[in-house]
Amino acid sequence: MKHEELFGRAVFVAPSEVCVSPLFRGLFTAGGNEKTEITVCGLGVFRLFINGKKVSGDVFAPVTSFYHGYDGCYNAENFGEKMNSRVYCMKYDITDFVVPGVNTVCAAVGPMWYKMYSDKCVFCYKISCGEKEIFSDTGIKWSDSPVTEYNFTCGEKQDYTKHCYDGSWLAVDFDDSEWKNTAVYHMPQTEFYIQDCPNDRVIRLAKCEKLFENREYTVYDAGENITGRVVFNCPVRGKKITVTVGEMLNGNDVDEKMSHYQSSEYICDGTDRDYKLLFTWQGFRYIKISAGAENVRCEVIHADIAVTSAFECENPVLNWIYNAYVRTQLCNIHMGIPSDCPHIERRGYTGDGQLVCESAMLTIDSKRLYLKWMEDIADSQDVNSGHIQYTAPYVRSGGGPGGWGCAIAEVPYVFYQMYGDEKPFAKYFDNMLHYFDYLEAHSENDLVVSDQPGEWCLGDWCAPHEVHGTRPEIPASFVNNYFYVRTIDRMLEMSEIIGRTDKNAFLSELRERKVNAINKNYFDSETGDYAENKNGANAFALDIGLGDEKTVASLVRSVREKGVDTGIFGTDLVPKMLMKYGYFDDAVTLLSGESYPSFGYMMKNGATTLWEEWKEPRSMSHPMFGSVVKVLFYDILGIKRTGAGFDSIVIAPKTNGVTGNVSGFITTDRGRISVSVDRKSDTLTVGIPQGVNAAVEFDGKVIYR
Repeated sequence: MKHEELFGRAVFVAPSEVCVSPLFRGLFTAGGNEKTEITVCGLGVFRLFINGKKVSGDVFAPVTSFYHGYDGCYNAENFGEKMNSRVYCMKYDITDFVVPGVNTVCAAVGPMWYKMYSDKCVFCYKISCGEKEIFSDTGIKWSDSPVTEYNFTCGEKQDYTKHCYDGSWLAVDFDDSEWKNTAVYHMPQTEFYIQDCPNDRVIRLAKCEKLFENREYTVYDAGENITGRVVFNCPVRGKKITVTVGEMLNGNDVDEKMSHYQSSEYICDGTDRDYKLLFTWQGFRYIKISAGAENVRCEVIHADIAVTSAFECENPVLNWIYNAYVRTQLCNIHMGIPSDCPHIERRGYTGDGQLVCESAMLTIDSKRLYLKWMEDIADSQDVNSGHIQYTAPYVRSGGGPGGWGCAIAEVPYVFYQMYGDEKPFAKYFDNMLHYFDYLEAHSENDLVVSDQPGEWCLGDWCAPHEVHGTRPEIPASFVNNYFYVRTIDRMLEMSEIIGRTDKNAFLSELRERKVNAINKNYFDSETGDYAENKNGANAFALDIGLGDEKTVASLVRSVREKGVDTGIFGTDLVPKMLMKYGYFDDAVTLLSGESYPSFGYMMKNGATTLWEEWKEPRSMSHPMFGSVVKVLFYDILGIKRTGAGFDSIVIAPKTNGVTGNVSGFITTDRGRISVSVDRKSDTLTVGIPQGVNAAVEFDGKVIYR
């Protein structure tokens, strides 16, 4: 909706002078016991206080989006692209915070992602107090916060000696005569929405074990790779405390390379307060903090999303895959996007995001997250060419046309499979068709061969190499055509359900042309291989119904000889195809290997989250390889959908000497589905929600239908 529809006469206000991170303060009068609500937005992120009390536990609100057009937007300026935009706003019931008479409404606002759009932090609200409405205006005053320097991905500098930051500014009787008047901020053209997506919160405290101490600094271990912030006290006024965090140690210090420039500085005021980051988080395991800091601890921060699954077996690597994936995925859900990593880039890559969306929907309560992120993907589409960006919300990044842009169809498709809700697929069906216009414009002889001029045209990414950025051997055009065909298949499958069979003839003809191009250019009928089976190429072909028995045999032979040879997409597809064609033992052996390259290699080298590369990673918290978690639930626990939304299922667990006993569960909209296999007694225990149509098979026998 438009600004005036949501906020009425309220205006966005901003500091009248340059300010990194302002404090805003206003007054309003209330009558008595009326129900009172506030519709509020602070950009980039805000924390709201009414009469000195924090209104919610949200740490970074609202969630991020493509807020509006801005100077320097690369694809807009270089390719003339036009994307849709939106700003999310919060709505809080503040009845219990309000008192009769004069009240304060205060906010601390920090830049976050909005720094890319504007050099201002801005604030707007409408208070509905019974039948009375109160609007933000330039009567609101502002002052500096302790934040003097800010870098979203690195940290903050804070100085508490500039002013008194004791919280007195939140009170009604505070003397704000030295505070400055705000100025109207003319918000660029955009749409406004009330947010319905989990915000970041402090989820728990992580332990901080002291590893090393000298006269200059102390090094701590949080015990696991986390996202959040370091908290400490310091009783000495004027003392400067520097906090550096990272993912690895180098001797008795945080490894500089793996710190990713994450460092913060605090000038203390000598009061009994907690010092911590105010408007960003960091991704780390290890902490280096100056001497003089006391009571050091870590707050784990990510979206307030519950883990709704479990998996356990007798193989430590398979258990590690599940636990490391869940931990990594939670570390990478901040401000309403599933990101690639929580420190270096923090972007909603459409490639990584579509790849792991099914694993996320299986293991954590992510339904509202993906409803929001599908809007981001659609917003990122160029209304002219149909181009879907590599990231959603859009930030200039690297990627490719198929494995990235086809998220416009893949995420709604998986959403339907997991929740039985076809509305998103119907909503974005025309966006999918428009994206095909873009793929056609970047195809030659029915192969997708390019992206925007000067931009990347990746197929797969991060096959086993020791140098970051080394491209896989599998041809990019082969992979991109695979995604093109797979997306057509999704649309043909869904067309009857959503009432769009009018496009079936067009889609079927398009599929035939794309498949013919794949077979003509990449299929060797003598060997059965596609693209010489480099980086698991045969698995791509098999997944869209291509190839023959020689294709399967060659894939199996390659897995047995070479083990892992795949990038992010191939790593997902190879075990999936092995399971599909009956090679259970080979799939489990592949996933549970411990020599380089393998998941076990990460585990043996101390990883608690998934790496970006198989060896010597640039980042040690990337969820993309976690797509294989599906195999643990679908094939080992044997929980398989036969109807959308798990309204109809088959439970058929499989175990071997590698898995041993297995147990676990998932939580669907219909309830928890659990499986436990005890091989000592050869017993199977299952839990099936009421109303779910289920069949149960054990060791090849149907035992319940």
